[in-house]
Amino acid sequence: MVSGFGYFERFDDRTARMYRFLEILLLWSYRLTANMVRRYVKPPARVLEIGSGTGRLAGLLSSYGYYVVGVDVSLPMIRQARRFWRPDFVNAGSWLLPTMPGKFDVAVAMFTLHHWGDHSSSIKNVYDSLRPNSVFIVVEADADRVKVLGDHSCSERCLVNVLAPYFNVSFIRSFPLIIAIGKTLK
Repeated sequence: MVSGFGYFERFDDRTARMYRFLEILLLWSYRLTANMVRRYVKPPARVLEIGSGTGRLAGLLSSYGYYVVGVDVSLPMIRQARRFWRPDFVNAGSWLLPTMPGKFDVAVAMFTLHHWGDHSSSIKNVYDSLRPNSVFIVVEADADRVKVLGDHSCSERCLVNVLAPYFNVSFIRSFPLIIAIGKTLK
């Protein structure tokens, strides 16, 4: 645990290799998320992915012509992600994003928001990193429909509580996912 930043998970090399296998099972969800990004911004837009993990989404978006910066707290995950030659990957956390304000057209957090602990500084950092009229796309397992995942998911209520101070939030459900579209309040 990092003092003052709440809980977060940092994965080791073994877990990072296991996630490479999970990528194959979840490929449909990466494609769905990439299509959400494509709906809101066109290439060569700048995309910030928080919790980029093994880089599958960042690699997919880069192949569509987006400029992508992936941020992850886990060095083993970043080592796996570097197999994609185009996205930039940075070892950092959501609570202290190494970005300049207003540099990104869209931010994405896929299966990571539930790991962020105290969300207040993280959400503010995401908001600050975005240009006016941008979106923050959050993809999580739908806790309202998939109860078996417990704290590895988010409910609509949770997402509204976390995002509402900085974003107007709407939802898209694609079982078993809940996708929050947060439009900046700038």
